[in-house]
Amino acid sequence: MKYLSKFHKHLKQLREEKHLTIDDISVICQVDVTVVNAWESTQEDKRCFPSIDNLIDLCLKTGTQLDALLELNYDHEDEEQLELPGLAFIDENDVNLSLDHLQKEIEKLLPTDDELELLKRFRRSDDENKKLILQLMN
Repeated sequence: MKYLSKFHKHLKQLREEKHLTIDDISVICQVDVTVVNAWESTQEDKRCFPSIDNLIDLCLKTGTQLDALLELNYDHEDEEQLELPGLAFIDENDVNLSLDHLQKEIEKLLPTDDELELLKRFRRSDDENKKLILQLMN
């Protein structure tokens, strides 16, 4: 977890700068307060790390650049850096622009309210109606 080696310090600093509580962070990331406490733990054996979804939520919902939470000044040149397939950086100097772009691309893939309603109705249908619906779609 070379990129998250100082995450616990960065998260605490973020909370203090933004006047956020541990409860606020738990709501932002949709995790239990005990998880956020483990993220900030100073004891390595009790510390855990956020998922990429949690990191993106923190960045987008607090207006924080990803590099403020990660340890990007890693000294070991012989180790490869993290590659995120499918994430093309728009501007290498501003990861937030890339995250905004990624968020927009994700939103394009999410079903609309009408599509969700159709899916719900399909799931509630009996097998015969499901077959008819599938035939109509082909």
